[in-house]
Amino acid sequence: MKRTKIVVLLILTALLLSGCTTFNNFREAFFPDGKPSDTIKIGILEPQTGGDSDKGELEIRGIQLAHDLVPQVLGKNIELIYADTQSSIYVAESAVSNLIDQKPAIVLGSYGDAVSLAAGRLLKKAEIPAISITATNPLITDNNAFYFRVTFSDTSQGRAIADYVYDGLNLQQAGVIRMENDDSTTETVSQFTNRLEQLTKDEDCITATVSIAADTKDYEEYLRKIQSSGAQAVFTAVSLKTAEKIFEQAERLNLTDVTFIGPKDWHNEELIHLQEKFPGIRIAAASDFASNTAGTAETTALYEKFLDEYEKKYGSDDPEEAVALAFDAYMIAVDAIEAAGSTDGNAVKEALLTTSGYQGVSGEISFDEKGEPKKTINIDMVQDGKFFSVYTVR
Repeated sequence: MKRTKIVVLLILTALLLSGCTTFNNFREAFFPDGKPSDTIKIGILEPQTGGDSDKGELEIRGIQLAHDLVPQVLGKNIELIYADTQSSIYVAESAVSNLIDQKPAIVLGSYGDAVSLAAGRLLKKAEIPAISITATNPLITDNNAFYFRVTFSDTSQGRAIADYVYDGLNLQQAGVIRMENDDSTTETVSQFTNRLEQLTKDEDCITATVSIAADTKDYEEYLRKIQSSGAQAVFTAVSLKTAEKIFEQAERLNLTDVTFIGPKDWHNEELIHLQEKFPGIRIAAASDFASNTAGTAETTALYEKFLDEYEKKYGSDDPEEAVALAFDAYMIAVDAIEAAGSTDGNAVKEALLTTSGYQGVSGEISFDEKGEPKKTINIDMVQDGKFFSVYTVR
């Protein structure tokens, strides 16, 4: 026994001298009942470097803000553990494997459909529940009982935009602009088209569909086709970078009677700047986060607290919707752990499934049997430099 104690002391001394990370790994392996048991871990899977790091940062902001307000669960401190996907699907699996090794009760994220899909397989195998914050691909939750989502899917988004065209704008026809060979928008465009056909009972309600080549520099011929079709609403399933070029050309063609409706990816500060840049162009975008600027959203105590704390922490009173969604994802995760009474993955998963009527800052959220949120979808426009809701799909 003495020899064993001496060996352990020598190892500990060496590890302390070689660095804290190595020591922490040793402590996790040999003393699982030590300090780590005083905390409950929540994994954060987000791009902290690379091209999507700015998007990952928004989700991290919302999580950290919620953690500031609710730092404990089951009487223990919550420890946020981070894994950087580096904005790469190739790094995603190793990043989530690193989280799994640290045994979190739940994982939040990641930004990006492909990364979340790659992570989902490993999380399912490890039986660790996860909540996607802004990723919209339906396959993330399909056939994966451990993955949930607080944003709406591409399926719901396409249908909601069609409802807005038919019921909000009182139009019977619309056009579609999408990128050529872009599979990421296929589901949304398909659902938009099918839903509008269902509402109008007209198989020809889509009067023009244009597919833009990736190397396009002049958008006039595409917009001429939309213009000649008579469409007064256009589902514009492209990036904001491409949308800016479309708006510029639309302004030259004086297309002031057309509403360009974009996906939820448009709903950020950049769109506000684009509306200011092209004041004559009518722009709308799908959104999770109902603005109360026009008095259209119910105000809750949590919503007010969220806005107040966000302004204190980040110096702004207009958080992007990704921040609000991440805030809600964390709060729902904590509620589920509390309801489960443990950090067991299956118990937390079952608790998540019972989430019903959660009054979040991005709206009321309930989960269906597939982990999809049952929540309102808003269509927002920009007025006086702020988003306001013009239509809500319940």
